[in-house]
Amino acid sequence: TAPSRHRPSPRCWKAPAGPIPDGMNPEPIGILAAIPVKPFGVAKARLSTQLSPEQRARLGKAIAARTAILSRQAGADVVIVTGDDGVAEWATALGFVVLPEGPVASLEGAARTVAETAAAGGRRWVVVHADLPLATAGDLRIAFAAATEGALVVPSHDGGTNLLAGSDPAFPFAYGTGSFHRHLAASPRAAVIAHPRLAMDLDTPADLAFARHAKGGSWLTPFLQPHL
Repeated sequence: TAPSRHRPSPRCWKAPAGPIPDGMNPEPIGILAAIPVKPFGVAKARLSTQLSPEQRARLGKAIAARTAILSRQAGADVVIVTGDDGVAEWATALGFVVLPEGPVASLEGAARTVAETAAAGGRRWVVVHADLPLATAGDLRIAFAAATEGALVVPSHDGGTNLLAGSDPAFPFAYGTGSFHRHLAASPRAAVIAHPRLAMDLDTPADLAFARHAKGGSWLTPFLQPHL
């Protein structure tokens, strides 16, 4: 399905010419893509009716690693943002730079740290949710390319925000229910890319059931077994 794009401004954004092969490493695009990651022991709490703590931890590690690797394949400079030592060790072992999330342990706090860090280096920033089970490197490459030209908001299927990009170090991050509209109101000239694979995240048992049976979601199944 082709992504839909909207920018309420005279300047039109164009997708890169030609397909982006998944698994390939295109030329770097010079954007800082930050992936906030919670401690794996507390991640995916809303899936506790379906998965054990061990299963949730395995799933959290797997999906965060997948998102980070695909983001790097898509040409971004990737950092993992966390305040947890265990997550930091995990990210370092995978070869990713770790950025401490700052004094406020929240998604907003992590995002603010990213925005300030990127702005200090004269760079644009992208905050990418860790749990994008159906996203491909090609999907992310298109989003990152759009983000190099201006602010960008990618909604989740339930009205949240799965990817947010800009250059303002003081952007008013406001995640949670309905955050897509809050972020768009804060950046009314932002581009919007609505794509079912980028919109899908894993918050609820219904999300998990849909994703594991969707095209490209079969990789989830081994991580849902009691024992690997």
